[in-house]
Amino acid sequence: MKRITKPCLPQETKYIFTEGINYFKTGKGSIWGPGDKETVDLLKRIDIHGKWLNLAAGDEGYTSNLLEKVDSVVASDIDESALSKLWHNMPLRYRSKLETKVFDMTKKFPFPDNSFDGVFCTGVLHLFPKKILKAIFSEINRVLKPHGKVIIDFPTDIHRTDLDGQPVSFGGEHFYTHQEAKLLLNELFGGYSLAMHDCKVPEYVTGANPPYKYSSNYVLLVADKN
Repeated sequence: MKRITKPCLPQETKYIFTEGINYFKTGKGSIWGPGDKETVDLLKRIDIHGKWLNLAAGDEGYTSNLLEKVDSVVASDIDESALSKLWHNMPLRYRSKLETKVFDMTKKFPFPDNSFDGVFCTGVLHLFPKKILKAIFSEINRVLKPHGKVIIDFPTDIHRTDLDGQPVSFGGEHFYTHQEAKLLLNELFGGYSLAMHDCKVPEYVTGANPPYKYSSNYVLLVADKN
């Protein structure tokens, strides 16, 4: 894969929440840090296999954690520079199992029905209103095989400020409470067997453009398609 350095500019009114940066100028590590401990621990202990779709993977998005266990991963994002960084930073032993795909997750996914044994998504779904989430979860359900598995995190009770302490938000995003998110996830995943874990992100400074301080709770959900 060639190095893609052209920034993908955000269009928040169209639910495109990108950083507008050349990811090859952000260092080797992910701009979002090494990942949340509870999510990493879940991926280490859970039984997963087959072909997985990582939605909104960004410049890492736990893709290497998935590749340690499953047969293959399609890492997707609307930002091609982020995916290019992900691919170039991936250990060589995993590259043969990794495919990247650029698309807008709020639109129809470019995959046939029943394409994946699992779908994974972290750190983005909370940015969308309920009507968009319904469309996304409809597509997740469509591309997921019978008895497939979904793993997502859904940030709640978000505290996000710039380095001067002023609140930061994106477009008209809805700030979900923890209870509100759990009720919504139960509704969206009707017909699935669900397990929800209550988790927390301690405050840290992101590598976003511009950087900001972030902390939240989040729901870590594992859903099995019946």
